Order: sequence, then C-alpha cells, then structure tokens
Amino acid sequence: MIDFLLQIAASSSTAVNNYVTAGATYTENTVVVLLTMLTVLALSVQIARRYFIRILKKFTLRIAADIWWLIYVILRDASIFLVVFLGFMLFWPGIYQDFPIAMPFAPLAVDFFAMALVLMLVVDTEDNSFYNSLVSIFVMIGSLLYISGVILVTESAVQLSKLPPTVTTNVNNIWGFAYKYLNSMNNPALSIYTFYVSITILGICGLIAIIYSFRGGILNRRVEPKASPVIKQVQAPEAQAQKK
Repeated sequence: MIDFLLQIAASSSTAVNNYVTAGATYTENTVVVLLTMLTVLALSVQIARRYFIRILKKFTLRIAADIWWLIYVILRDASIFLVVFLGFMLFWPGIYQDFPIAMPFAPLAVDFFAMALVLMLVVDTEDNSFYNSLVSIFVMIGSLLYISGVILVTESAVQLSKLPPTVTTNVNNIWGFAYKYLNSMNNPALSIYTFYVSITILGICGLIAIIYSFRGGILNRRVEPKASPVIKQVQAPEAQAQKK
C-alpha cells in the first residue's frame, strides 16, 4: 500500500514538473515573439516621425492635433519601454540552457533600447534633432540585432530540420554555424560572457537614470533660510496725531 502511494506521489510530482516546464517554455516563446513585434513597432514609429509631424500640421483643430501627437508619443515611448521591461528576461543566466537565446544579439539589443530610453530621459529629444537622431540610431541597431538574432539563431533549429543530415552537421552552412556557436544552449561560454558585458551596460544605464532622477531632488537639496517674521510696529496715538 505504501509503495503504491509513493508511486502515485512520484508520478504526480513528475506531472507537475512537466506542466511547470511546459508553462515556462510557453512563456519564454511568447515573450520572444512579443519582443520581436515590439522592436518592429518601435523602429517603425521612430522612422515615421516626419510623417507624423507632416500630418500634424494639416489638422485645423487643436484637440485633433493633440490627440494625433499623443498617439505617436504613446506608441514610441511605450514600445521602447516594454522592450526594456520584457527584455529583463534575457538577463537571467538560468534561461540560457532552457531556451535558444541568440547570443550576443538579444541581450545587446535590449541594451541599445535601454540607452535610447535613458537618452530620452536625460535630454529633450523633441527639440534637438541631434539627440533625436541618436535615439533613432539606438533603436535601429537594437531592432536589427534582435530580429536578425531571432531569424538566424532562434529559428535555426527549424531550418536545420528541413535540411539533409549531411548539411546540418556542416558549420560552414549559416544555419549550422548559428545553431552551434551562437545558440545559448550550445555555447555556454559565449552566453556567460555576453551576460557579463550586457548586464554591465544595462547597469550603467540604470545608474545614469537613478542619478538623473535624484539630481533635482535629494542630491541638489538646498536648505532655504527661514524667513524672519516681519513685525509691524504700531505707532502710538500721540505720534499719529502729530503727523496729522
């Protein structure tokens, strides 16, 4: 009876572990696909800035122009922020052996989006064309890195499954090279070195953002002198009579 109960408990534990593994894999796949769409959205909106401005000048109503520009700002800023926010998943070394992360493409792509986000925080990119162009460059590099990594590395196993075995074992093939050397599951050394570099860049971006957020607050706090109360002297009735 005891052995039977132990077998049931063991099978239940195995089933739970299988469900947890399947759920984690599904979540990782969903985040990877979502990040791909967000990078494309961020790049598209950033490139289409002149189009939004040209359409903005055609509105005769102020409220319509405000809504149009608000849509642009929300799409641009939200897409960049969500890439950085969801991209934190790529900075857990434990995931590198559970899911084929493109190394060093994916983590560095998140770093470029983080640099664009910090630049938008510390300077006014709307009124300065140079900084706005710099944000566009960061977003473009990050998008190209992430999309090319997903296509070449993450999808390499799917492409190799359609090729003959003699081709899949040849690293001179782009899919074979990417699968063997740029896949986090097959190249732990590159994965951990990429993690060290990318987490350092991300930490520097976070430190700059923290310093800037406190620059006008605690770091530059000034102790204002207390204002001395002004006491109005009331003249005596005799003095007031003499003035009259």
